[in-house]
Amino acid sequence: MVDHYHIDREVVATAWNLCDRMISKQTAAGLNQNRLGVILVTCLLLAIKMKCRAFCEGEIADNLTRALCTLVGRNHTCTPAQICAMEKEMLKTLDWKVNAPTMQDFVRLYVDLHPLGKLGARSDTFLAQYLHEITRYQVEQAIYKQALMMNYKPSVIAFAAMMRVEEGLDEAVLPLDMREAETLSLHGDFKLEPAEVEECLFALENYTEKIIPYEEYESEIHRLTAANIARNVNAEQALSPVGVTDGL
Repeated sequence: MVDHYHIDREVVATAWNLCDRMISKQTAAGLNQNRLGVILVTCLLLAIKMKCRAFCEGEIADNLTRALCTLVGRNHTCTPAQICAMEKEMLKTLDWKVNAPTMQDFVRLYVDLHPLGKLGARSDTFLAQYLHEITRYQVEQAIYKQALMMNYKPSVIAFAAMMRVEEGLDEAVLPLDMREAETLSLHGDFKLEPAEVEECLFALENYTEKIIPYEEYESEIHRLTAANIARNVNAEQALSPVGVTDGL
């Protein structure tokens, strides 16, 4: 659903957080498959409301709600009214504490505090973008890995993912002294245990895909940018009057 509507994938992490906490409040006897389905789609809708407000207005919102109703399953029924009722129940059950920090939130925080975050503001580099996107990609994979989610805090997974990206950067890009100083600073500021972060980093290497090197990432960004420019030029030419040339 998130991919189909091109919704920010951070919504998935928020929805899972809500779902886990809501289900933990249920009794086994009262949690049948239909109720579980309504909880799931309501969590997704709440996450969309918090993270992607543009999808909560007009025709898009109506289509999205109807699409969510179909996710419950062929043998079960769900209506917009049931989702609305579950939303009210969920807010009451969770005492309105629905905006818990996700791993993606921690990723943004760490990257903002990282030296490459400042370097990435220059127009001639994609370093900050690379650090953020590749770190975020790892934590998105981690959501589906029980060995990671059950054993490490979201803040630890996010920090370990960022350190893994650092390891792949050349020393000319991120000098060793800067890397060590920043790591020690963040460890101290956020009270993270270095041994736990290192252990989590090793687990990430085992359970997530290989990291794309920075050079390949930068090359792909340039290629996509050139393709978009060419596409826009072709579109403008297609809209120009036939037979009309510059200077006439």
